[in-house]
Amino acid sequence: MQVKLAAIIVTYHPDISHVERNIASFCKDVEYLMLWDNSECPVDFNPLKAHYPNLTLLHEGSNQGLPVAYNCAIKMATEKGCTHLMTMDQDSTFEGFDEYRRGMEKVGSQRSEVGIICCPVNHDIQESGYRETTVCQSGSIFSLEMLNQIGDFREDLFIGMVDAEMSLRAIEKGYKIYQLTGCNLIQHVGSGREVSLLRKKIQLSDYTPLRHYYDSRNRILLWYEFPYDYSFKQKIHHFWSRVKLMMKIALFEKKKTAKIGAILSGSWYGLLNRPKTYKKTL
Repeated sequence: MQVKLAAIIVTYHPDISHVERNIASFCKDVEYLMLWDNSECPVDFNPLKAHYPNLTLLHEGSNQGLPVAYNCAIKMATEKGCTHLMTMDQDSTFEGFDEYRRGMEKVGSQRSEVGIICCPVNHDIQESGYRETTVCQSGSIFSLEMLNQIGDFREDLFIGMVDAEMSLRAIEKGYKIYQLTGCNLIQHVGSGREVSLLRKKIQLSDYTPLRHYYDSRNRILLWYEFPYDYSFKQKIHHFWSRVKLMMKIALFEKKKTAKIGAILSGSWYGLLNRPKTYKKTL
């Protein structure tokens, strides 16, 4: 089977120079590239087309979330005759993507049971082989044959746990995840801001209330969708992590009320198993 790779990078109020640097780290080894901008006001990416002739620009005029963009990319990549789709965040840059591409071609052509291929993110993978845990959506490569069989990305998740839901659904349907080494994806989480408290370094994300809402809600929603994949210990750990997160927000971040309210509301609707859309009035 001849492997043909499409990629989609989703942006939101991006730094264009950073996006161009990130695209440059993998674009030459991708047959078809899509850039979906979720910013309310369109960002002028047209100068990039002069450098990347295989680039298609997409924009809906509002923040549609990640799954809507991914599902559009599935349709367009399939129409272009691609066999695989790679999803990318705007803050991710590859090291050694050509090695990743070679490994992906080998796995994609020889192992039909593999539905998802992933690489190290910030050097978190030491060995290649089958993977039992979920993947990070940025830098992961999905078989279009698998996606067209098991269904699209779940759009009501919007952002947060989109990758975990697809990973667990793929495994449930009999597909496998394969991790490759020899490359690395550099990913920056949140603002990367660091503060000190009692001589201890504390990492802050500075995520928006919207992000906190969906992240808190979606983790709980997956407990209902995949009841055998989450232990009681993991659930307790989730709630404790929310408590610690709210403490950090109260001490060091701005928009404290909105963010803490979003975490509590998201957790509440998660427990009710209601995928209610985030509202700014929360």
